[in-house]
Amino acid sequence: MVELKINGELWGYWQRVSLRESVDDLCASVNLSISLQPDAAGISPKLDQNTLVQVLVDGELATTVRAGKVRRHVDSNNHSISFEARSLARELVDCQYSKTLSGLSLADVVKRICETFKVPVKIAAKTAVVPDFSMQCEMPANALINAARTANQLLYPTPDGGLILTTPDDTAPVATLTYGESILSYDVLDDYDQRFSEYVVKSFDHDSGAAPKGVAKDKDFNFFRPMHIVGDRYGNSLGSCSRRAQLERGRRLARAHAIRLQVDGWRHDKGIWAVNKQVRVVIPPEGIDDVFLIGDRAFDLDDKSGSVTSLTVMHRNAFAGEPPRKKTKRSTGVRR
Repeated sequence: MVELKINGELWGYWQRVSLRESVDDLCASVNLSISLQPDAAGISPKLDQNTLVQVLVDGELATTVRAGKVRRHVDSNNHSISFEARSLARELVDCQYSKTLSGLSLADVVKRICETFKVPVKIAAKTAVVPDFSMQCEMPANALINAARTANQLLYPTPDGGLILTTPDDTAPVATLTYGESILSYDVLDDYDQRFSEYVVKSFDHDSGAAPKGVAKDKDFNFFRPMHIVGDRYGNSLGSCSRRAQLERGRRLARAHAIRLQVDGWRHDKGIWAVNKQVRVVIPPEGIDDVFLIGDRAFDLDDKSGSVTSLTVMHRNAFAGEPPRKKTKRSTGVRR
């Protein structure tokens, strides 16, 4: 059951529900609708653009949102209400903003930006200094996600509507899903659009004047399909260009092969399904018996098929970015 808690009042019994969350998106999205009797035409949730709405799944807080659209349709036979909303980090996705920060850790950069937009944030990882972080009339979400990936971190929604900056989960699987038992259906996805024949990372070190370049090739391609990436302008600050090119190749290769699962209900034995959790997947007809990371999760409900969870899982290296930089001793007066 999904309920909305609005100003202390619970709204439940929604007939159609979609609640989606991804490690690649800073905000969770919610869509709900219900049909009422025509004589209930005056009934509607009391909210405005400032109202915080808590979304409860089976009594457990799943996300906190602000409304995007609330529609009421009334005719002689029907009165329907539909509700569309996203979690609080939607402002980082919708707004365009300019900001330059220097000499702060990635954690402090994320804190500063989230504080500006009143988005709660939890830091659950150690992060290195970002010498130069700059946005010019752009969506903060893009800059933050790219910085997090480069630092081998994930930045994704939390139930309070905010964000968490953390590493890809490496704990034990929360559940085992087996086709023919807990898995209702599955899709094996091969997304070749994700991959390129070569990855070239170019940078420029303003201190030394050097222009380092790293190249990694995907040998499965027999035609030219390049991906050129501009690295951090202080080329050595987040790792070598060669390592970044290799990691980009590895990440895209892993993301090109995913499994989409449909399972009954919204819970496992330890709670509701969530992104950035590992799960063991067993699909005998495909020869699959392995541990994967949940990258996308969707709760869906309608009055015909009941409650279903869709999970998109990939190998953990699909979410890997730049590894932490190893500390090295520096000679006096030498800058890197």
